[in-house]
Amino acid sequence: MNNISRERMTLLQQAKTFLRENRIHPKKQLGQHFLVNPDVLNLIVEAGEVTKSDTVIEIGAGLGCLTDALAEHANTTIAVEVDQILYKELENIFGNNDNIEILHADILELEFSSLIPHGTTPKVIANLPYGITTPILWKLLKCSGQLSQCILMMQWEVAERIVAEPGGKEYGALTIGISYYADSSLIARLSPENFYPSPKVDSAILKLTIRDHPKVEVNDEDHFFRVVKEAFRGRRKMLKNSLSRFASSDILSDALSELNIAPQRRAETLDIEEFAALANLLQTDV
Repeated sequence: MNNISRERMTLLQQAKTFLRENRIHPKKQLGQHFLVNPDVLNLIVEAGEVTKSDTVIEIGAGLGCLTDALAEHANTTIAVEVDQILYKELENIFGNNDNIEILHADILELEFSSLIPHGTTPKVIANLPYGITTPILWKLLKCSGQLSQCILMMQWEVAERIVAEPGGKEYGALTIGISYYADSSLIARLSPENFYPSPKVDSAILKLTIRDHPKVEVNDEDHFFRVVKEAFRGRRKMLKNSLSRFASSDILSDALSELNIAPQRRAETLDIEEFAALANLLQTDV
């Protein structure tokens, strides 16, 4: 597909033509669903407040429609694509653009910090494959000190879990893990018709604004996250039972009492501040 014919096509036509000409089908194992609504491109760019002072990292560039929109507004766009055929198409489309860098790589195997140009705090913008959304999120958050914000498309149910409030069934370890590093907000809910092929579920555009410092102070981050994950692993259990492996019954009871947390409470009722205080106290007492 040459660039002239591409410009005359809708995004849906581009996707169908590319697949037909290459005699391929979207790869389910890579979660390939091509964005075909140009209005969503505008939503994403506006949500990211992308300007000529920005460096943007795009994960899963696909056929480059978002890459193109980002490059119009950003100083530098670094587009990562794991699919060899799509990568070659991106090279064909953007190979002569000085402000676009195309990388053929698996984001889960890549050292993410190696993508970040010296002296920049990039924005990450991505249409995340449903099957690996959570691993990518954790990878991004490990580099949170080097990023400014993330605009991410993902399955609606995952986005709901990220922005959930204590007490609901969506609230969990992922909620707390994300809020530790970033403020989150839902930008839009997208129906399946915005993509080709259409997924079976709704999607969301989620904005993560990276904090300068974690939301709560903890003595040991690894210990804090272990306490949170263990508590939610037995989310139907009372805290005195779900956290029993972290401390003896007496120590756990004393810690909960000191923090005025009833031992009968369950994990989904604790906010991040209570989890931080509890983790710190358990680490001190053990």
